[in-house]
Amino acid sequence: MADTAFPATLATGAMRLLPSPLLGAGAALLLRRMGRVHPALFRDLAALPPTTLRIAPTDLPHRFLLHIGGGPPRLRIDRDGDTPADSCVKGRLESLVALLEGRLDSDTAFFSRAITVTGDTAAVVGLRNTLERDGLEVMAEATALLGPLAGPARRTARRLETVSLRIRAALAEAHAALHRTPPAAPAAEAAELTGLRNEVRRLASRLARLEGKRRHEREEPAA
Repeated sequence: MADTAFPATLATGAMRLLPSPLLGAGAALLLRRMGRVHPALFRDLAALPPTTLRIAPTDLPHRFLLHIGGGPPRLRIDRDGDTPADSCVKGRLESLVALLEGRLDSDTAFFSRAITVTGDTAAVVGLRNTLERDGLEVMAEATALLGPLAGPARRTARRLETVSLRIRAALAEAHAALHRTPPAAPAAEAAELTGLRNEVRRLASRLARLEGKRRHEREEPAA
C-alpha cells in the first residue's frame, strides 16, 4: 500500500467517533487546503451552475452538503439530514473517495450500484467530469495539514490500515467457520454407513438370541 493510499477502514472507524462539529471543521479546513493546491480545479468548479449535493456515506452516521458553482466550493455537515439539496450521492466512504480521486470509473460505479445518485444527475456528472481534469489524493491532502509530521502520519496510517484489514479478515473467517454447514456425506459413504448400522443391528439381535438360548439351557433341570 502506497503512503498516499486512502486508509478506508481506518478513516471510517475514526470518522464514526468524531463529533459533527469537529468533523465539519476538519472537512472545511481540508477543502481550503485543496483550493490552494488545485487553483485551476477550483476555478472550474466555481464556473459550474450553482448546485447543492448531499454526500451520504452509507457506512457513516454523518452526511455532508457540498455547494459548488457561483463561487468557491463549500463543504459542511448536514446535521438535520433534511436540508434541501439538488442531488444526493450515496455509497461507502471508500467508494466515494475512490470516485473523487479517479480510481473508480464513474460508469462502473453507477451501474454496479457501488454509488447511487438521485435528483439532478447532470450536476453530478458535471462535477465528476471537472474532477477528472485534475487528480486529487485525499490522504496526501489531509496529512499535508500536519506539516513536517505528514510523512510519519501517512506511514503510521498505512501500518494501522494493514493491521486493521488483517484483523477484519481473521474475524470474518472465524465467523464463517462458526456458521459453516458441515458438508453432506457422499451417497456411497452414506449407503455404506447405513449398511454397517444394519449389520450391527443383526449381530446384536443374533447375540441376544444366543444369550437367551444359553440361559435357557442353564436353567433347564437335568433329566
